[in-house]
Amino acid sequence: MAALSQQAVRLAADRVHAVGPGAARDLALRRAALSGVSDRLEATSLLTDNITRVRTETSVPQEEPGFQRARLRDRLKKARESAGLKQREVAEQLDWSPSKVIRIEAGTVGVSVTDVRVLLTHYGITDPEQVQALTDIAREARRPPWWAPFRTWVTQEFETYLGYESSASILRSFQPDLVPGLLQTEEYAREVLMRLNTGAERTEQLVQLRLERQDRLVHADGPELFFILDESVIRRTVGSQETMKRQYEKLLAVNEMPNVTVLTVPFSAGLYRQLRTTYVLFQFADDEDEMVAYLENANGEVIFSEKALGRTSQHRPTDYLDDFWEVEREVANEVTREFLFGQE
Repeated sequence: MAALSQQAVRLAADRVHAVGPGAARDLALRRAALSGVSDRLEATSLLTDNITRVRTETSVPQEEPGFQRARLRDRLKKARESAGLKQREVAEQLDWSPSKVIRIEAGTVGVSVTDVRVLLTHYGITDPEQVQALTDIAREARRPPWWAPFRTWVTQEFETYLGYESSASILRSFQPDLVPGLLQTEEYAREVLMRLNTGAERTEQLVQLRLERQDRLVHADGPELFFILDESVIRRTVGSQETMKRQYEKLLAVNEMPNVTVLTVPFSAGLYRQLRTTYVLFQFADDEDEMVAYLENANGEVIFSEKALGRTSQHRPTDYLDDFWEVEREVANEVTREFLFGQE
């Protein structure tokens, strides 16, 4: 049996481990998703060391304050519910306003270490390790994020996006029209932002923000990154031909990183699911059952999470994961020099 390429092993590992053991996905479905490589992987090898290693050797980026606030909110809410208390009862017993408890659990305000200790004691949580872990989260949640110097230039929605992006252990991105920001060269990024009429000063600030995001995430010790680009991305000229050549070289270079996969979908593939929708999917090492989706289309932008929607929603992040896998499996190919440059 021929050895699997590094990219094939990474894609197989992505499908096997993409959702946590508690999610509504069983191993049989994940095995079925392997499709083209399944005949080259024994069923019993799906969780072997050479695949699991792809997960465990990838470092996880430092979690950002927004994500920390979400973790703290969820854990405090679970602790209250486990104690059999309602928000109103907690407020009355601690002589707090009901709105304070509501805001803490909604994650709309920061919570002091002192208040965290008071709540944990009230909920009967006294284990030193648990208390220390949650008070550490509270401290981290109150520090400014790394992108604070750029806040003047971005929307609150994009700040939310940056929080998820900076905290994710796995990121999957589909782009139908432009190279993703995490993969853009400086000159490509500047050309795109200038065309959006952002103004010279804002353009330069956003270019620097984009480069900072790349420095933090796109390197061999970063999170796992999977990109699928429609051929339109490749054939659309942004700037000069030299700009495009340098952009092509960057795509090839990042694809050589052990934790980065860049795939392309040729025009010959025809129509496929979510062809006209830009979307990004985030997963987190701390909570394998959670997935967050970012969508951008003609109707605007939206960010939503698997847990927030629940299992009754018609369109969940895991649905987009299925679409991503289908494109990856059926019509996408690994990016190559021949595909990018043609016959030179």
